[in-house]
Amino acid sequence: MAPEIPGYFYDSGKRRYFKVENSKTAPATAAWSADNVKKRRLEDEEAAAAIQRMTLQKHRIRRSKVLSEPLMGGFFDRERNQAGSDNVPAASFAKGMLEKGQLPLADARWRSSSNLKHMYIGAMDHKTILCTAHATLDELTLLSSYLPRDRNGRVHRRLLAEYATPGNRMGPYREIDIPQISDIKYVEHSHYMLITSRRPGRNISLWGFRPRVSEPDDRQPHWILGSSDVAYTHWSTRGDGDHKDYQANCVVPAPMSSGMICALGTSRGLVQMNDAGDLKWMTTGTPGPSFRDIFALDFQRGHRDVLLFGGRPGRLFTGDTRVHCEKWNSIKLPGPITHIRALNEHQALVSGVNHQLSTYDLRFARKRRDAPNASAPIQVFPQYRNSAHIDIGLDYDKSTGVVATAHDDGKVALYSVRSGKRLRCTDVDNIRSNRGPIQSIQFQTFPGDHLPTLFVGVHSNINAYSFGVENLEDEA
Repeated sequence: MAPEIPGYFYDSGKRRYFKVENSKTAPATAAWSADNVKKRRLEDEEAAAAIQRMTLQKHRIRRSKVLSEPLMGGFFDRERNQAGSDNVPAASFAKGMLEKGQLPLADARWRSSSNLKHMYIGAMDHKTILCTAHATLDELTLLSSYLPRDRNGRVHRRLLAEYATPGNRMGPYREIDIPQISDIKYVEHSHYMLITSRRPGRNISLWGFRPRVSEPDDRQPHWILGSSDVAYTHWSTRGDGDHKDYQANCVVPAPMSSGMICALGTSRGLVQMNDAGDLKWMTTGTPGPSFRDIFALDFQRGHRDVLLFGGRPGRLFTGDTRVHCEKWNSIKLPGPITHIRALNEHQALVSGVNHQLSTYDLRFARKRRDAPNASAPIQVFPQYRNSAHIDIGLDYDKSTGVVATAHDDGKVALYSVRSGKRLRCTDVDNIRSNRGPIQSIQFQTFPGDHLPTLFVGVHSNINAYSFGVENLEDEA
C-alpha cells in the first residue's frame, strides 16, 4: 500500500499522487477535490469498522447448548426442519430394496386360505450360507425349511437340489403339532427354539426343542431340519386355580447374562423361565386388570433385567425384574399395544390399534397406574394404518433405522425410525394380500451379508426383499 503524504492523495488506478485541490477551484467530479477525498476517507473508515464488527461477531456465535439435548434439541431441530438429514441413510436403503424371490410353504400336505401366521428366520449357518425358516400356516403345525439363494441373491426352492438336505428332501419339514401357536422365537445362548400357545387352559404352556446340529465336516447344513430324533420339551405353570383362560401370547429371548432363558407375555401377566427351565410368575398378586393380555414385550437395550411390555389395556410398562411389580413404571397409551421394540437405552418404538405407531421416551414414565398420561410421544408415524388388528406384522432393523410394518389393508410400508416418514420402495409398496393384514414380517441378515433382508409372509409364501440389483451384470 502506497504511503500517505499530507496534502496529496494516491490514485491506485493511475498509480500516482495528485495534489488535493480546494473544492471551489477543482472540477466537481475530480477525484483530487478536497470534498471527494474526505468522502472517500470516511467511507473507507466505515468499511473497515464493518469488517471489524463482522470479525468479532463471527467468534461470538455459538450453537446453543439446548440443541445438544436429546429431547428438547430434537424438538427444536424438527421445528427448524433440520432433522431431514437423518432420513437419508434409511431412505437410500429402502429405495435400493428389490424383490428377491419367494419360498412356498404350502403343498399337498399343508394348505392355508390366510396369510402366514407366524415365522422365525434364523441365520446361524455360516457353513452353507443358508437361512432357516420356522413357520406355521394354520397355527397348528410348525413347519421348517431352508432358504437358499442364487448368485444374484434370489431365493428359490429349486436351489435346494444343490445342497445335501436331510433325507435328500427339499422340504418343508414337519416339526411338531401345537394347538393355537401364538409366537416362535430362538434363544441363541441356550440353543432353544421356543413356541407359545394361546389355547385357553388352567396352565401357561411353552414348547421348545434344540435343533439338531451337523458335524463341521458334514456336507449337510448346520441345522438338520425335520429330524426325527429331536426331543421336544413342554413346560407349564399353573395359574390361581380360579380361571381357565390362561394363554401365552408372546415370548422374547432373554439376554445371555440375565439368568433367564426367556420371558412370556400371557393373558394374566408376565412369566419368566430361568436357566434351570423353571417357569415363574413375575406379576403374581397384582390387583386389578393392569397386567392382563400382554401382546408385546422386549428387553430394554443395555439393561438385562428390565422388560418393556404392554397389551390391553393400552399401557407401556417398564418392569425391573429385581423389584416387585408394584414399583414398575408405565406410560398410558391411547389403545391396546401390538408391538414393542427397544430402540436404545431410553426410547421404545410402540405400535397398536387406532393407527398408533410412535416412539416414547421411557424416562417420562410414572409409577402410579392411575396417573394421567405422563408423556406424549417424541416421534409419531402419521401414515401408519391399523384400526383394530392385534395380529399384524412389524419389525425394526437397528443397522439401517428402517421400520417395516403391515397395514390393515393388506399392504406393507417402510418408515424411518428417526423422522417418522414413510420411505418409498417400489417392490415393497407393491405388496398386497387379499387375505387380510400380513402377520409375519422379519429382518434378518444372511450369513456373510452386510445388509439385512426383509422377509414377509404373503399368503403361503415367504417373500424376500434385499438391497441390490436385479442382475449382477447391471453393476458397473
